[in-house]
Formats: sequence, structure tokens, C-alpha cells
Amino acid sequence: MNTLATPLLEVRDLVKHFPIRQGLLGKVVGRVHAVDGISLSVGNSETLGLVGESGCGKSTAGRAISRLVEPTSGSVRLNGQRIDNISEDAMREVRRSLQVIFQDPYSSLDPRMSAGDIVSEPLRNYGLAKGSELRDCVADLFKRVGLRHEQMARNPHEFSGGQRQRIGIARALALRPKLIICDEPVSALDVSVQAQVINLLIAWP
Repeated sequence: MNTLATPLLEVRDLVKHFPIRQGLLGKVVGRVHAVDGISLSVGNSETLGLVGESGCGKSTAGRAISRLVEPTSGSVRLNGQRIDNISEDAMREVRRSLQVIFQDPYSSLDPRMSAGDIVSEPLRNYGLAKGSELRDCVADLFKRVGLRHEQMARNPHEFSGGQRQRIGIARALALRPKLIICDEPVSALDVSVQAQVINLLIAWP
């Protein structure tokens, strides 16, 4: 296989159905066809947008691709490696290259953690930095997304919606992933802030 031609992301016939259960025994009486056979391909340095009305399955598709929900069928490959059928331990390593920016900038952040701890968590989980090096990495991420160093000690409720989304972006970018799945990352923001967030994502190295 010519690795130069291998897509960064390749999705084939992806399906996600949610069972409808009734009764005390939870008998399956039907299924919600949230995603019903989509295929797509994304190359390195490319951006692909999914467009559709509310409830059509865009968010579910993103969650199924990233294995936040398990696909019903189909295949997902990242850099040629199939990831839809690998173990959770193997998927943990894949997540260094695959991150998600969620639609709701508040519910996606742990309210009990400071903004600095939220952004540093991926780096700590993968043992990529500690001590002063970790603090410097987080401070640099804050600066890059337009937040101040002293804001690292604040909790999510002390930030505006746009600032919370910047925290979520900094967290997603901390591991320098090869692929970022954005689930309507600016839909809850004011128009002026939407433009700032989009420009931030475009300009990120």
C-alpha cells in the first residue's frame, strides 16, 4: 500500500442504531437509526464538514468515529489502522492522535477542576510532562488560545461561554493530535466569538 495515499481518516458504511426498550425486562421493541451507513475520507491537513438539520445524526457520527459510543457496524480507520474493533487499552493509545471538541463548552468541563488542571489532564494521563515543564506547557496553551496565565486557577463557572470553549480547545490540542473532531464547537457562542474560535483552529500549527 502506498502510505502517502493513505487517508488520515477513512470511514466506510458506518452505522449506529440505538435500541428502544420497554417493560421491566427491557425488551427491545425497535431501534433508532441515528447513523445509517455513512462513508467519508479525510486527508492530512484537510477539513471536512458534515451539514444537516438538528437531530440528523451529526453528533452521533462524530461520537461513533471517536468511539465515545460503539458503532453498530462499519469500519473506521485512522492512518490506515482500523480502530472500530480494537480493545479499550489499544484505543487509549489512539486517543493521543484523536481528540474531540464538544458542542457544549460547559458540560464538557469538570466543574470541580480548575481550568489549568483540565488542560493539563491529558498531558498528565500520558506522562508527557510534569512539574514545572507541565505548568509551562499549560501556560503556553492558555496563551495560544487567548487566555491569561492567572486564569489557570479559576473554575469553569468563572468563565464566559467563549472562554470555556477556549479551555476545551486547549485541552483537545494539548496532545497535538493528528485529527480533531469538532461537534458544533461554536454553535453556543456569540457571532464575534465564533469567528475568534474558528480563526484559532485554522491558525493552530
